[in-house]
Amino acid sequence: MMERRLHILILPMYYPEPDSSPHRGYMFAEQAKQLAANGMQVGVAFVEQRPLKHLSVKRFFKESHFQTSTEEGPDFNTMRMHAWNPKLSTDRGGKIWAYLTVQLVKHYIRQYGQPDLIHAHFNLWAGYAAQQVFQKMGIPYVLTEHASSINFGTTTHKQKAIIKSVCADAQEVICVGTMLEKNLQSIIADPCKTTVIPNFVDIETFEAGHRITHKEKEFVFVSVANLSRRKGLHELIEAFHQFVTTHTTHTEDKQTGRLDHLKLLIVGDGEERENLQQQIDRLGLQQQISLVGRLGRIELAQLLRRCDAFVLPSHAETFGIVYIEAMATGMPAIGTICGGPEDIITPECGYLLAPGDVAMLAQKMKEMYDNYDRFDKKVIRQSVAQRFDFRLAGQQLKKIYLKSL
Repeated sequence: MMERRLHILILPMYYPEPDSSPHRGYMFAEQAKQLAANGMQVGVAFVEQRPLKHLSVKRFFKESHFQTSTEEGPDFNTMRMHAWNPKLSTDRGGKIWAYLTVQLVKHYIRQYGQPDLIHAHFNLWAGYAAQQVFQKMGIPYVLTEHASSINFGTTTHKQKAIIKSVCADAQEVICVGTMLEKNLQSIIADPCKTTVIPNFVDIETFEAGHRITHKEKEFVFVSVANLSRRKGLHELIEAFHQFVTTHTTHTEDKQTGRLDHLKLLIVGDGEERENLQQQIDRLGLQQQISLVGRLGRIELAQLLRRCDAFVLPSHAETFGIVYIEAMATGMPAIGTICGGPEDIITPECGYLLAPGDVAMLAQKMKEMYDNYDRFDKKVIRQSVAQRFDFRLAGQQLKKIYLKSL
């Protein structure tokens, strides 16, 4: 008699949807795929979060509003509620989203049967929704926390109370980084309930680059982030400016006094884009620094393979998927000790420094340029593959699920 497959329902806070980044939430779809590859029945239930600014008369009459649809794939099924939520960042908006998620889970159960276990991502608010399902229907849940607000110290007292309650009812609490685990343990009642399982990368999409670096002719730094103050991009631009104007070599341009063969590409979009462009213009770096904009996964992977070194001086991370995506192509990386990169960047893979130190960042960029030949791209990629290959996700999570049940 064939053994029944373990049935897992994933509740993500973010997932690919209209009007969002094509890169957003792909890791949850990839996780579902890897769970299926490890013999499980898998579903995803997601309440969309479309902002009202994208609502138009045409869309109002043509698009679905709070109805559900299902995408049945070869590996897993995704059920969506086509919602609008302009207040998701507030406690009230989060609880509304969680209420809608509970309704969607009920719909999922009617169509696919009751899952053995729910895997929610983020206490606020998927974990909160999973707790409501557990209290109403008795379905146990595990939780993965990713929230940088816990590391950044911006979680309110009311939110901490919710987090404490959600974690108390969870079978297991997974953290994506060691600093996040430490900070979460200071909030919850049972610190022994936590474990660390990192985020993962699709090393087949982010494959090894074949670029041959001729650093005296062109050397390209690349950064990938939402363009917000928290990512330290203003400091990166200033550090790059210090580097190219003070590092003297025979390749220095005689008119500008700069290393004009050094480039910096900043990939992403966000509220700081205009300010960053103004800073670039003020420093006269238009020919060396480019704001590339937002790219899809395939475009991003292709771009990374054409670059030489990754740098992101973030002030707070819980992990930092962009670091492992870049390093999977073989690039060395520069990151900050801010909650995530210190779990990723080892000495053979790059450099770590304190966030906010512009002079040290400029120095590390100089060191990476000067000592570039000492970094072995194959070793860097292997380091990522051994620790963060998505195929490891299904194996590690299956152990957690079986323990929880």
